Amino acid sequence: MSDADKLIDAADEEYRRGAFKDAHIHYGRALARGSTREGYCRRMRGMCSRRVAAERLQLARDNPDQLDEYLIQSARWLAKAEANLESACEDAEPDQRRVLLEEQAATEDLMAEFMRLSGGDPTRRQSEAARYRRQANELLGA
Repeated sequence: MSDADKLIDAADEEYRRGAFKDAHIHYGRALARGSTREGYCRRMRGMCSRRVAAERLQLARDNPDQLDEYLIQSARWLAKAEANLESACEDAEPDQRRVLLEEQAATEDLMAEFMRLSGGDPTRRQSEAARYRRQANELLGA
């Protein structure tokens, strides 16, 4: 078993435990070591990033006195999620692409919530989430 595979196994365990930030780091280390499972690592980094962003948004809701701090953290994690999922989607097989599109839709939903908490208009993000879901459904029928 390669070093990258060991890192992926550790990251998968952290993900199962809900340690999404740590899992994100380990998937990144596996990528840096030249893992043959690059698409999987990118997808999982995207999924981890979205979950960390969701945790930060919950902290923003729970701590209005620190709203800006947690919104900034959430924005950073959402950007990571978006970038990793988009990157993983580029070379994905159709069944994996469908899963990635669903993950992108969930990320857009979270971005819409971020916009709402920030005082912005979530409409564009909601439309993007719907578009990703339509694309995923189209792949189901393919």
